[in-house]
Amino acid sequence: MDTTTPTSAAPFLRHSHEIAAAITLRAGARALVGPAPLSAAAAVVVTTTCGALATRIALLRFLADPSPADASGLTGVDPFTEPMPAALLGRGPAPDPDRVRRAGDRCVEAWRAWSRTGGSGQTVVGVAGALALGAWCSWALGSELRAATRARYALDLGADDPLATLVDRMCRTRRPPAWRR
Repeated sequence: MDTTTPTSAAPFLRHSHEIAAAITLRAGARALVGPAPLSAAAAVVVTTTCGALATRIALLRFLADPSPADASGLTGVDPFTEPMPAALLGRGPAPDPDRVRRAGDRCVEAWRAWSRTGGSGQTVVGVAGALALGAWCSWALGSELRAATRARYALDLGADDPLATLVDRMCRTRRPPAWRR
């Protein structure tokens, strides 16, 4: 009897965090901007949602939208068919600073909850992703020192995190978003 895993199942095992991120995207967005404080369960949802770059970019696009958008229609970004949001590099209309600040702080709260509980089953990829999104939020608000610190913590967890790398590079080159100039 052969007990090995079929090769067709291997992609699903390797990318399970991306599937989980897509499933939790709307709940993660609500947890980042909602009025209720971040609970332990919501912290897990945030880090799960941030487990894939496509969902982090979707959250960034959601946060940068200057109109208070509802998360019900939120979907992941397909980097092969959709352009990256202009806000990623600080272009376009300025986002709501209170909303971005709340989301950034909640990303850090999710990381702190993960640190206190010894992981609680959350992936390091998702926690690093949450910190990277929190770093972008700080950068978007003009707090380069805070953004650089959050990006470095994210890179300590996931050295190849693309969003954290981008924010860190923008901070090191002192490139503020256009809406902060």
